[in-house]
Amino acid sequence: MRLCTFLTMASATLLASCTADGAGPDTSASSAQADPLYVRDVMQDEVNPAIVAIWDVTNNAYNDDGELDSSLITAAQWHSMAEQAGLLAAIGDRMAAASELHAASEGNWATGEYEVPMDQVQANLDADPQGYRDMSARFAALSRNVAAAASAMDLQAATDLVGQMDSECAACHQEYWYAEQ
Repeated sequence: MRLCTFLTMASATLLASCTADGAGPDTSASSAQADPLYVRDVMQDEVNPAIVAIWDVTNNAYNDDGELDSSLITAAQWHSMAEQAGLLAAIGDRMAAASELHAASEGNWATGEYEVPMDQVQANLDADPQGYRDMSARFAALSRNVAAAASAMDLQAATDLVGQMDSECAACHQEYWYAEQ
């Protein structure tokens, strides 16, 4: 199994652990109101689809020998990656600017047996809201860099930056989602 496939599966598992049955309010990037920010809703409805679209490009850029091969990426895929990274930058900026942070919207607090309860996530956010905003700002900056690398069709830079984004996401999840584990 190639490393990129493993990383995709591990990241998808991490993201899947953030899903729930309830649907939240409109938290899309086009939503006019940035406050309050419902973290779980934004992750489920906006961040997850955008990052998965980026992974679909970068993870399929490896040839049969496990080497990066930019010939495996079409112009449309480069454009899609740049566009999705731009969306993530805007989302990161919105998360960094939010003055009011909520773990989830009222209808999105249900968790499964092995999921972290939303009241614990809320306590983690309340304990260090500026830390969350700072991580969000770093995520936004990385996203802008991914967009620039995709626009330049620089596969090595794009994959390196996506790896850094994955690390930033994991650090935030560890701090705010899984802090008690």
